[in-house]
Order: sequence, then C-alpha cells, then structure tokens
Amino acid sequence: EGYSLAYYMCFIETLRGTGFDGDIVLAIANYSLLEKNVLEYLKTQENLVVYIHRLACYESDGVTPSERIWKRGSLDIFQMCHLNDVYGWKDEQGNVIKKAKDPRIGRVVATLRYEWYWIWAQYYNPNVWIMLVDARDSFFQTDPFANLPRNQNGLLYFFGENAEATRLGKSTKNRNWILRSYGEKTLEALRNKPTICSGSTMGEQVAIETYLRAMINEWDETDIKMTGADQGFHNYLYYSGKLVNSETISKLVVWEQGKGIINNLGALRTKEFVDWGFYDPEKHEVYNWDGTLSPVAHQWDRDKHLHTYYQKTRFKLWTREFESKLRGGKLNEDTKEE
Repeated sequence: EGYSLAYYMCFIETLRGTGFDGDIVLAIANYSLLEKNVLEYLKTQENLVVYIHRLACYESDGVTPSERIWKRGSLDIFQMCHLNDVYGWKDEQGNVIKKAKDPRIGRVVATLRYEWYWIWAQYYNPNVWIMLVDARDSFFQTDPFANLPRNQNGLLYFFGENAEATRLGKSTKNRNWILRSYGEKTLEALRNKPTICSGSTMGEQVAIETYLRAMINEWDETDIKMTGADQGFHNYLYYSGKLVNSETISKLVVWEQGKGIINNLGALRTKEFVDWGFYDPEKHEVYNWDGTLSPVAHQWDRDKHLHTYYQKTRFKLWTREFESKLRGGKLNEDTKEE
C-alpha cells in the first residue's frame, strides 16, 4: 500500500528476469492510494493477477469508520480494518446472491493478508508450488521455482532468520508477539529457539492451504491486535507441533538463514552486508553461505550500501524506462487506465 512504482518494478522485473513466467499475484491498495503510473505499469504485465478490495477501516477507537490513515509519510500499519463483502453465498448457478459482513473484530492489514492468501490459493492445483513473500523488500537473482521437488503430497518450506544474530527471546518484537499471544510459559519455552520468518514461506498448494487456515485460526484464538503478530503465530505453529499431524502436510522443512531459496537478511543489520561476507558490492549480488547466488534476497533494504544502490540507481532506471515508454506512446491504448 502506498508504494512507488519502483518497488513494484523491483519485485516484478527481477523475478521475470530470472526466466520465471508463472503467475504473480498481488493485492494492492485502493485506486485512490496508488502512486503515479503504478496501475499503468501493472496493466502491461502478463500472468499478473491483481486484487483490489476496499477495506472497511476505522479511527484509533476501532469504531469510527475511516479511510486508510497516513502517518509519517506511509499508511498506518496499526489501523484496524474489516474484510467486508469478501465471503458470501451463491445460488446453484454460481451467482452471488448475498455478501457477508466481517463478524470479527478489526485486524491490521499484516494479519488480514493471510485470508487473502488463503482465497488466492484455492485457484491452484494441489501439487503446484506457491511462494508467499513480502513484495516491498524482496528481489530475485535466480528462478526460485527451478529444480524444486515435485509431487511430494504436501511439502512445506519455512525459512529462518540468522540464529547467531537473533532468537525469539532476544528480539523485543518477537518476544512481545509470543508473550501477548500465548503467555509467559510459552515464551519461556520458546525463548532460545531460532526465529522463523513469517514473511517468506513456500510449499505445494495442498500444504500452503492448510498452513494458511492454521495461521488464520491462530488469530481467531488469540484476538491479538499487534502488527507483526503473524510472526508469533508462524513460530508457534512450528514449535508447538500443531502442523505435524496434518494429512495435507507431508513434510515441513525449516531452512537455516542463507542456506535455502529465500535468504532472510533482516537480523544481519548489525553490520554491513559486505562485512558478513555474503554481499558483493561491485556486482550488487547477495549470496548464500556456500557462495551460490541466493535465489531470493528478502529484507535487502536493511543494508545501507544495497539500499542506496537500488534507490539511487535501479529504482531511478526502472522508473525512467517505464515513463519513457509512456511518453513515447509505446504502450497499447487498451492497457492504459480509462
């Protein structure tokens, strides 16, 4: 929500640059919140599915209806919203005859997104691989879907944060998410466990669908209003063993940071990426610990050098290129907003 064109282009252009030609599925803000040329750019993309659904949001009292609220130049991540008119009833011919109002208390967008994910996942076959990843701070270097094991009857991948840099009890945010959701005893049991990132998950559709139902259920059971609480749910589901006996998850693998398809970099902000040894400042490439390119660099913007390069070089280049196409009339008229 509220991101400039360059952020969309960073995600889409780097992914397409790997040769991936499958579906990219996004939920974006209300039309009125879209930045300049974002919609025009998205309309030019093939195999891109975009959902735009108006949220029913509220003032800080949680009662007074409100448009999405801006704070310090970005949308308020703590604002409570409802998913009205998303679920409903159909007749025998498949026509929607009634829409449902959201019966639960308001949730932050970071929590609501798992319901969107679950809905989207219904459109894919059980053996199809799906990636759930934060779009704002991820870029791609190789095709993340290449050479994946197929037809595993529900293989699910989680991706950890650096275990030397952080643990669930070491991070104030992670500690509070666990404490407020599950209580002191659970926090003590998980305090020294490595943190698993909820912003990066992959799996076969049959496993992803089950995982998403479990994530939604954790919110229903806890009613926690904190932004980021989904990371608490994510870690609790794994360490509590709640997913182990699911018939639709044949195996759950947790990849250590820097050893899997998605490289979570956020916990490594304590020093520059180049000093850790996994970043080449000349090529602007991020590597796994074994020296191979990380297919997905997640949380790349935590590093000053990499952030500066993308903001001042790649972002400007992508934006200029697309604006040039617009000015030159190279886009078909039917792709432009009416």
